[in-house]
This record gives sequence, C-alpha cells and structure tokens, in this order.
Amino acid sequence: MKKYFLTTLLASALFAFNANAGGVGILDVEKIVKESAAMKDIQSKVSKKQDEYQKEVTKKQNELEAEQKRIEGKKNVLSKEAFEKESKAFEKKLEDLKTFVDKKQNSLKKASLEGMSKVNDKIKDIIAEISKEREFDVITPAAQTLYYKNELDISDEVL
Repeated sequence: MKKYFLTTLLASALFAFNANAGGVGILDVEKIVKESAAMKDIQSKVSKKQDEYQKEVTKKQNELEAEQKRIEGKKNVLSKEAFEKESKAFEKKLEDLKTFVDKKQNSLKKASLEGMSKVNDKIKDIIAEISKEREFDVITPAAQTLYYKNELDISDEVL
C-alpha cells in the first residue's frame, strides 16, 4: 500500500511538473556561426578589408626596405651627424608604420565585433519569436546538452 501511494504521489508530481513546465528548445550555436549568411558576409567583408590593409602594409614595408638600403649605402659618404639624422627619420617612419598597422587591426576588430553584435541581436529576436510560437520557456545550447530529441533543435529555423 505504501509503495502504491509513493508511486502515485511521484507520478502526480511529475505530471504536475510537466503540466506547468514549458517546452525546451535546443540551439546549435556553432552551426549558426558557420552557416549563417550574415556571419559569412561579415567574415567575407573583414577578410577583404584585411587583404586591402595587407597590400598597403606590404607596399609601405617595401618602400622602407628600399629606403633602409639607400641610407646604409650612404653611411660612408655622409657625416656621422647626417647619417644619425637620416637613421632617426627612418626609425620614425618605422614607428609610424607600426602605428598604422595597429590602427588598421583595431579597426578590423571593431568592425567585426560590431557586425557580430548586430547578428547576435537579430538571432536573439528570432529565438524569442520561435520561443513564443512554440511556447518554449528555455533555449539551451546543443553543445551543453547531453541528450535531446531532434525535434527540439531549432537551429535550422533560426538560420
């Protein structure tokens, strides 16, 4: 009799929990990042800008290498003071190039982060809409879920 009572109580508690609990959805975040058209677009634009910046940097590096050879070639012709003056001017140009590279890298990082932030905001909106439609209370990342039924995966809908 006790066993029957405990089983009935447990079954009732589980039924009550399930009746009050909403659904759970699963989202494969890695899939979204890899396959999202918006993310691919951001990566493509950043890569294109990176290539443009690299061409600029390479051109400036080549110019500086040629200037360095020119200065070294005049070492025996110039006075010590004149050589030091040209060497310092050259070092300033090297520092300017380093600053230029740092600014371009920071600009790329900032643009990439801003783009991803906008995509993340849109993904959150889409997830909220799907959650409302399918009455999900929780969406959890697939990578942090040990087991789930495929029908709980909303990744394709989000994409």
